Order: sequence, then structure tokens, then C-alpha cells
Amino acid sequence: MVESNGKLLLANDKRLPATGGPALFTLDLEQGKISGEPAVLPGDALKEADKYEALTKTLDGRYIIASTAFNKAGTQQDPRADTLSTLLYWPVDDPEAAKPLSPSSRGGVTSSIRLRKQISEAIGAPYFQIEGITMAPSEPAHEKAADGQLIIGIRKQGNSSADSYFGFLLISAHVKFNNGTMELVEAFKTIQNFNLQAQGKTLGLSGIEYDRFNKDRLYAVTSFEQQSVDAAGKKSTEIGGFLWAVPFTAGKPGTPKLLTREDGSALVFSNKPEGVEVLDAHQIIVVHDDDRVEVTTSEAGIKRGDNEFAYSKIIFP
Repeated sequence: MVESNGKLLLANDKRLPATGGPALFTLDLEQGKISGEPAVLPGDALKEADKYEALTKTLDGRYIIASTAFNKAGTQQDPRADTLSTLLYWPVDDPEAAKPLSPSSRGGVTSSIRLRKQISEAIGAPYFQIEGITMAPSEPAHEKAADGQLIIGIRKQGNSSADSYFGFLLISAHVKFNNGTMELVEAFKTIQNFNLQAQGKTLGLSGIEYDRFNKDRLYAVTSFEQQSVDAAGKKSTEIGGFLWAVPFTAGKPGTPKLLTREDGSALVFSNKPEGVEVLDAHQIIVVHDDDRVEVTTSEAGIKRGDNEFAYSKIIFP
């Protein structure tokens, strides 16, 4: 999710019903309230990529950046799954001009597959899943040579999908735009790695965004899915999540701090948070994806209907 020119651009990890459309669409956003009918973004490159998980924009607001999950890759014989390893960028007013970062093609599929090896080496694991991206100011040593650093949030990592674990891992690389082309100034490196827990829940990172208004923090959301079986053998799934502030100084993130309500209790979501966007110096918005779990309306969340998503607006003093 990312705000741009009074619209909220959202990414869905599954393709929309619109024929031939990508899973990227805009809705109206006014004073923190989402409304209107979804307008699907056009563009062949956007349509070819699959399983979008994260959105952000450059620090100057001129470009949108979108990432897929990077949790699968194709083969030389069958490269179709390369579409899940694509990081795209485009001018805010021209989605049809979208193109991949570090592009390569095989079997007619163009993607960012070359980034997989670099990211894998940075995190030290062959399997990983991207769930968040944000642009943030450069470290002082790179300020003149770069247009900021691209921070990527990893939710899961391990040897394989079946042998992986949840976490809060951030990697980054400084980037530069040359004549409209986004380029890496350096290789990705790990800048933060935490195993976060709250209220006994093991958490995975699900979204992150730099606060370009206060300029001293990142906001992050984490989520959990916990399955259980009752005495009658009935299976159920509990979902939820938390909001964190990550101090950000001299281009480096600090230790995440769990955000609380005015009474000191943890700010808990009973919906499953998937993305966060900073609207101004005192207001952020969190969007949720509950999958097939039904959430009861309460102070911590809201029940949604078919083909709906819940969102939360958080206001700070």
C-alpha cells in the first residue's frame, strides 16, 4: 500500500477478477478514509508479475516501487514462476512504463530473478519471502552517490518453504536513478534481524514504511497465524498483529518498539495487518488481509464481508 496524489494504491497477492488486469488498484483517500471503486492499473509489465506483497514510493515521490514475494523461482526449462521474483518501478503517473529492477529474461519471462542470489547471500538462506519495502534516506557515506536506500522486509526465511521460520529481517541497498532507470549502487546487506514476540505470539514482519514527515522512524506491522484444535476436534485459526516504531538515525534502523494505547496496553489488531502507510506527522493507516478467517467486530478489529478488506487509522498526539 502507498499513497500518491490523493489516491491509495494497493497490491493484492492474488489476481483481481478484472480480465487481464494486474493485482494493483487505486481507491480514493481523503482525510484517512478509503472510498470509491477500485481502478486497476494498466501496463503489461505490471500484469506479468505475480503475487505482489509490497509497495512504496521514492523519497521525492516521483516513482512507485512494487515487489512480489520472491518466494519461488522458475527453472531454465520452465521459467513461469520467475514472475514471483520481480521488483518493478514506474513514474507515479505512468504505470504502463513500469520496468523491473536488474532485469533479465528467459523463456519469454522478464523478471528480477538475478536479485534472488544477491538477497539470498545477504540473509544467509536459500528460501525467503518478501513482505515489505520502503525507501529511506541514505547513510551519510552514500548521500552524494545515491537517491536513498531501498529497505526490504523479510517475513520468512530458511532452507525451503517447508523448513522456514518467521522473523523481522531488514536488508538494504542504496539506489540511484539515472535517466529514469533505477540502479543498485551496492549489493544488498542485512541491517537488522530480530525474532519478535508479543503476548506469547511468534511474529513475522508484514509491512514497513519510512516516516517521511517526522524523519526519525520507520513504522512496521507484524502478524501471526495460530492454529488450534478444541476438545471436539474442531480446527480454528487465530490471527492478529501489532504495530511497531523503529528508530531511524543516520540511515540506520534501531530496535523496534511495540506501540501502545494511551493506557499503556499494547495496540493489538484482531485483523491480520498486511501493510502500513504514513499519511502525515500524526496519522498512519494499516490495511489488513484476514484470508479466510472470520474476525468478530471489537475494539481491536472489524468483521469484513465478501470481497472486502479491513483497515485501521491510527492517530498520534
